[in-house]
Amino acid sequence: MTENYDRITLNDRTLVTVSGPDAAHFLQTVVTTDVDHIGDGDMFPGALLSPQGKVLFDFLIGQQDKSFFIDIRSETAAAFIKRLSLYRLRANIEIHKDNHTVAYIFLRKPALPVEKKSENSDNMLVFNDKRIIKKDSIIRMYNIKEFFQPSVNYRQKWDIIRIENGIAESGTDFELGDVFPHNINYDQINGLSFKKGCYIGQEVISRMQHRSTTRRRILVATGTAPLPPAGTIIEADSKPIGTLGTVASTKAIALVRIDRIKAMMDAGSPITANGIPLTFSIPANAHFSLSGQKTGEVKG
Repeated sequence: MTENYDRITLNDRTLVTVSGPDAAHFLQTVVTTDVDHIGDGDMFPGALLSPQGKVLFDFLIGQQDKSFFIDIRSETAAAFIKRLSLYRLRANIEIHKDNHTVAYIFLRKPALPVEKKSENSDNMLVFNDKRIIKKDSIIRMYNIKEFFQPSVNYRQKWDIIRIENGIAESGTDFELGDVFPHNINYDQINGLSFKKGCYIGQEVISRMQHRSTTRRRILVATGTAPLPPAGTIIEADSKPIGTLGTVASTKAIALVRIDRIKAMMDAGSPITANGIPLTFSIPANAHFSLSGQKTGEVKG
C-alpha cells in the first residue's frame, strides 16, 4: 500500500477523542462544523469560538464508529479539553487525549483503495482530509505501525499543498483569538455551518455571512524572490495591510485586507514584504472574488 504514497509524519499534532451517547449532539451545539454531515472516515475543519465569534481553537474533526476524533495542535490540546469540559454539563460523553502517532499520507493514485484494517494495523485510524481540493486525495492516518513510518521528510511538500489551497493553521498563519472563521476562509472549506442550530459564536458568524462584511482573508502570496519568515508584515504605501504565514520559498499564506489589496491594485501601487514585490492569488479551493474574479492573479 505505502509504495503509492508520499508520506510525512507531523509530531506537533494531538488527537482528542469525544465519545459516548451524547457526543454528536454535544459537539453539534459547541463547534462550528455540522457534525451530523461528517461521513465515516472523513475529517472536516472546525473551530471552537468565543461568544464574540473569534477562533479560540482550530482543528480537524472526524468521525468513525460513532466516536469523534479531533486533530489539534499539541500545545493547545490541554486548554481545548479544559474549555470543552466547561460546556459538558450533564452530557453523557467522555473526552480524553490519546498518544496517537500522526502521519499524513499524500495519495498519488486516487483510484487505489485505502486499507483501514490489516493484521498489522488493528487500531489504525484513516481519514480523508476534506479541506483539500486536489486531483490527489489527502489521507491522514493515526496509530501507524512501525513499518508504515516514513523515511523521507515531505514537510515542505505539505506546506506547499496548504499554501496552494489557502489552508491556514494557528501558530504560524494566525493567532488564536485574533480572527473570525471567515478571515481564515472557513466558509470556503466546509468549516462553518449556516443551517444547523445554534452553537457558540453562531449569531456573530451568521451576521458576517449575511452582510458580507469580511475584509480580511487568506490569499496566496508569491514573491519575486524567496520570502521572509512567517510574521513578516505586508506593506503598501508604507502602511501594513497584512502578514505572511507559512512560507515555502517564493510562496506563502498571507492574511490580508482584501479591500486594501484591491485598492492598491487599482492604483498600481507596489505591495511588498521586506522590500520583496508580491502578487496575490485566490486559493484553489476558494470561491470568493476580488473585482468579480473567482480565481486568478491579483497584482500589486
